[in-house]
Amino acid sequence: MNRNRCLVYIIIILSLICVNTPIFALIIDVPADRPTIQSGIDAAKDGDTVLVADGIYRGEGNVNIDFKGKQITVKSLSGAKATIIDCEEEAETRGFTFHNKETNDSILDGFTIRNGVHVLGGGIYCNNASPTIKNCVITKNRSVAPDLEGRGGGGIYCFNSDAIIIACKIIDNSANSGHGGGVLFTGSTTQNKSQPSLINCTISKNDGDGIFCYDNVNPVIKNCTVSENNGRGIAYNRFTRGNNPITDCLITQNRGSGIECRFYSYMNITDSIITRNKAEFGGGIYCDGSSIIDVSDCIIAQNIATKSGGGIYIHSKWGHAEITHCTITRNTANAEGGGVYAFIDFSSFNLSNSIVWGNNTKGDHAEFAGVGRNITIKSCDIQGGLEGIGHEPDGNWFTYVNNIDADPLFVDADRGDYRLKENSPAAAMGAQSSSIRKALSVTAIGKRLVKWAELKHR
Repeated sequence: MNRNRCLVYIIIILSLICVNTPIFALIIDVPADRPTIQSGIDAAKDGDTVLVADGIYRGEGNVNIDFKGKQITVKSLSGAKATIIDCEEEAETRGFTFHNKETNDSILDGFTIRNGVHVLGGGIYCNNASPTIKNCVITKNRSVAPDLEGRGGGGIYCFNSDAIIIACKIIDNSANSGHGGGVLFTGSTTQNKSQPSLINCTISKNDGDGIFCYDNVNPVIKNCTVSENNGRGIAYNRFTRGNNPITDCLITQNRGSGIECRFYSYMNITDSIITRNKAEFGGGIYCDGSSIIDVSDCIIAQNIATKSGGGIYIHSKWGHAEITHCTITRNTANAEGGGVYAFIDFSSFNLSNSIVWGNNTKGDHAEFAGVGRNITIKSCDIQGGLEGIGHEPDGNWFTYVNNIDADPLFVDADRGDYRLKENSPAAAMGAQSSSIRKALSVTAIGKRLVKWAELKHR
């Protein structure tokens, strides 16, 4: 009797567990089982996989593809090189649309998406949806939105989205607005802050910003290369609250500043290399008067400002800037502040445990140009010391404590290796993280980097 009762209990428990669980997840092959990707999705149920064979997919059913809110995986058989969504530059045509509250369990894996043309999100569009997008190549797509902030996203556009974008290449896309030629993340002040993610991605050669974050978003940007974009590398604008640090990134050769922070935004950057970017102000990093920026364990080198602040430009009225354990070297500015330019009003600027050495300017104060109040330089190696800065500490508006003026002894600065030799007098200063040191040891070997003499003659 007891044995039968136990058996009944086991059956009831197993039944309850399985009520909402798909027992058999199907694999739907395209085009073997269904002729188009969309028809495969239409036939799928939560938990299923739509497996797409190698080939180039065009036309109705293979563009403007809609997941329809399903928690499914749409995956290529052999990866992005072999499986291509070609939008053929048709107006109002993109690769994929997510607008039915898809979650991270809606997965797009392993496609090339090219030649899309749409107002927002030429390649992929997410609106109040948060898919996982991985192993994709998103290229030659266009956003044709007018020049309005928060409008664009040539490669990917996400609005109120916690999308996770992993190991993707977002290359050679464009936005008419210039905002987010590669990626645009935007939110809404009426909803909770969204948290989209870019992890292990390459965002390169886009016409416009590489990554543009606008209006109440809190992005995750990690282990990414942001390079050769015809605009800013990464831009935060309008209440973007970057509580998650930009970390382990290479930001290089962008033509509108490597990093920009504007309009009541907060940006935290750590363990990153910011090099060979160019802008009018702040070739490496630009921060406006209302924003807050926190930079630590970064190399900021070989950036160019056609006016002021080759490495860093801070024009802060109400915000705050904290720069610690950074190496700021071989940057140049035509006007002043080849390394750092800081104009501080009612806010504060703190530079600590950092190296500012070997920067260049055609104007005054090659290493550091400081104007205003509440400027503190502490425990740093500053070439030229106070004489180069041109100010005397007053204990109130300008504080200068425990600094040195000694060659930091870089391993091989001419080849871009800014690690310090064992006998460096600045051993406790500059970028300290092991990931930065490892990256420098790799980039300095086997690759031709711009020599400082070449940079000065450009």
